[in-house]
Amino acid sequence: SEAARRGRAERIAKMAEEQQKKVDEFKQREAKKKADEEQEDTIRRQLDPKIKAWSEEHGKKKQLRALLASLHTVLWPGAKWKPLTIGDLLDDGKVRRAFLKASLVVHPDKTSDLPPDQRFLAKRIFDALSQAKSDFDN
Repeated sequence: SEAARRGRAERIAKMAEEQQKKVDEFKQREAKKKADEEQEDTIRRQLDPKIKAWSEEHGKKKQLRALLASLHTVLWPGAKWKPLTIGDLLDDGKVRRAFLKASLVVHPDKTSDLPPDQRFLAKRIFDALSQAKSDFDN
């Protein structure tokens, strides 16, 4: 009958419209993902030398005490970090406490609301500190 044919045509048209909407949403997500990756790549090229200079010396990774004592030199302005001296970090317990405090500042879960460049910087700092901490514990 004519009503059944019209109903089927409407359902098919509605289904095609919903499919197109989903495809458009997918394309938008992919475009945003690509733009975010390009932005992160640009940020990486800008900040990698700064992080490398902070975390390495003569091609070797710095120790945790040195990283914590110089952390204020690589953090972004407004980060909640009080500069420490090597003298503050002579005791192993104080090093562990300072590492935990630094982790609170740069942990990826705590920096999700920061701008992309600060988020990238925090992630790389956290990675360097975590690596140095595992070396410190061994």
